Amino acid sequence: MVKAKDNPPANAGGSDTVDSSSKRTHKRSMRFYLIYSAALLLFSAGAAEMLARLTGRRPWVVQPAHIKVEPGGRFFQAHPTLGYTQLAGQFKITLDGTFSYTVTNLSDTLRITHPLNTYPARDGQKEIWVFGDSITYGQSVNDAESFCWLLEEKFPALEFVNFGVEGYGNVQSLIQLREALRTRKPPRLAIVVYGSWQDVRNTSLRAWRKMLSVAQSLGSINQPYARLNVDGSLAIAMDEIHYREFPLMRYSAFSNALEEAYDRYEERHAHSHEVTKAVIEEMARECQTHGIEMAVVSLTSDPTSDDMLGFCQTHGIRTANIWLDLTKNENNNLPYDSHPNANAHRIYAQKLETFLKSIL
Repeated sequence: MVKAKDNPPANAGGSDTVDSSSKRTHKRSMRFYLIYSAALLLFSAGAAEMLARLTGRRPWVVQPAHIKVEPGGRFFQAHPTLGYTQLAGQFKITLDGTFSYTVTNLSDTLRITHPLNTYPARDGQKEIWVFGDSITYGQSVNDAESFCWLLEEKFPALEFVNFGVEGYGNVQSLIQLREALRTRKPPRLAIVVYGSWQDVRNTSLRAWRKMLSVAQSLGSINQPYARLNVDGSLAIAMDEIHYREFPLMRYSAFSNALEEAYDRYEERHAHSHEVTKAVIEEMARECQTHGIEMAVVSLTSDPTSDDMLGFCQTHGIRTANIWLDLTKNENNNLPYDSHPNANAHRIYAQKLETFLKSIL
């Protein structure tokens, strides 16, 4: 008997063909969706970029600081608790190769408030300590044009000590106050010169780091900053100033707009103004402990400044608003520098003279 041969199934050998065909179809589909998704993404990015530019947005343009410092080429030095301080000595600072002014810093790095040959101050002379940032320091004006110098002329029986440093926030002022009280006699009065822009400095937010990122060439820049603990107490830490850009924000208006939106979000949720209040309150406690009267004067006139002055008044701190419109040409050094010019410092001094007479 002949044994029948086994016959393969009707579709044997065809399944491999079907599977191969299915895989090729799947790959084609995947390529299509990838190309489609990439095209859609590029179209969306292009549309977003066009919309951003139509609404006035632009990529981030880094404007390098054209500052010449003579001698030495540097103006700042690292400091373990303040992050940085000015260098001691006399310096000629030239902006954009055209506009120049001269500053003189004592051996303790603080700017002079009367002729250098009249230092040190007389023994037993009562001091007025003035804390602040670049406006208090007198950036873009000569020594004898700063409002601290002008106040010294108006109150020769007192010694005005200018603790102002470019870029400082109130956190640094608190640290300066604590450290000065270890080495100097308590002053007759401590004045904190406040501007609402200092809030983001006190918490070292991205918006502030972005501004500082173009000034690194002037020397080492670190920044102490503060946060509020869960119990509301103040915590101070130190961090290197480092700004991380969003991808392509130097080329894309949309990317730069996203970065700015994120910075505003961060600012809304960082409670910077509440941190500043805690710093001011801590300074007031330090002053009270050492029998020092304290005053807060505001350089800005806005709801944030009004709230700060109201807060100080409820805590028994004397206040004044010496706001001046710095957008007016007669009050600034534009196009070279937006800081107050000599005329503005004269007005600051006049307003502060009236305020100090009411205290002293």
